[in-house]
Amino acid sequence: MSYFMNFLRVPSAGKNGVVLDAVTASVAATAAASGHPGFITVPVSAASPNIPRPAIMSTIGGFATLDDFDAFQEAAVNNKTVMNRLDAIDALCDRNHWTVSEVLSGELGMPSGYEPKVIGRTGMVAKPGKKQELVDTLLGIRDKVSPDVKPIVSTPLSGPLTAVRVSARGTSLQDLDDQRKEFAGQARNAGVPDLLAQAPVVYLSRIAYRASV
Repeated sequence: MSYFMNFLRVPSAGKNGVVLDAVTASVAATAAASGHPGFITVPVSAASPNIPRPAIMSTIGGFATLDDFDAFQEAAVNNKTVMNRLDAIDALCDRNHWTVSEVLSGELGMPSGYEPKVIGRTGMVAKPGKKQELVDTLLGIRDKVSPDVKPIVSTPLSGPLTAVRVSARGTSLQDLDDQRKEFAGQARNAGVPDLLAQAPVVYLSRIAYRASV
């Protein structure tokens, strides 16, 4: 398995562009210094009315083990330049949140030359005692759907114990919608709705920056 970290930031009023620029510089510096790839997304369509402004999400990945993530986080915490940079971004925001997640669906690789532009993240919460069945079902669906770039199935290490996320990458909103319809049809046929404690929540985002290593 592998792991990644998401930073969710809600810029203060009038600070969206400034925060995006600062986060872009931070992700670029992190990728260059650590060798971990990252990318940034901005909302296409907000999922929650409780967030007053669009949230900027940055993702740092490529952690093969939790020991790798430990080393990365300890290096950041002990680096005053990094912490000052993060504090400066946080000061421009109304809300900041980060989570570490485990990838349950294997490698995240993409074909050479493939350039995703949008991401659809679907958050689910399984009924008590049904998480593993939900995960197994989603992985089975993942193997059947047609896109060459398969969706990512992951679970956060904190928060609801039965939470699962499915993230699909696409070259356009239409591509993403086609993938969503295919996956949703397979999910209904496989009985996924019966395994859920509540309705899934979909987050649509556009990739604003990618830092490769």
